[in-house]
Amino acid sequence: MADDPLISQAESAEVDAASARRAANIFDLRRIIGGLFVVYGVILFVLGLGASDAEIDKAAGWNLNLWVGVAMIVVGVLFVVWAFALPLAEELEGDEPPQRPEGDRTIPGGHAPLGPDAAALAGSKTVRRRSRRDRD
Repeated sequence: MADDPLISQAESAEVDAASARRAANIFDLRRIIGGLFVVYGVILFVLGLGASDAEIDKAAGWNLNLWVGVAMIVVGVLFVVWAFALPLAEELEGDEPPQRPEGDRTIPGGHAPLGPDAAALAGSKTVRRRSRRDRD
């Protein structure tokens, strides 16, 4: 039984699906963007803690580095929480198109194309206009 090729193929497919889910979650843009916001926010926050009076006076009395850093940290944390609360792999599994029965030749959208799409699909069935010389 251990040498059965179908069993080994099914086991490798399960491993491939798991690694695909893990890769989708690792390279989720929400995590990357959130991480960058947090890193840059921390940098601005630290710069804001050490801001001089001259820098604060330039910004009309506001310590902009400090407050923008706090805002960036909050936005970055929201992105990361969003990415961990709704993992991309679970969202992608729910978006699979419905399976059609074999031999079903209907258009996936459920309706016939209109306008230029219909003309493109018709191909050689389109009627060519005759030139003025052919009409005479």
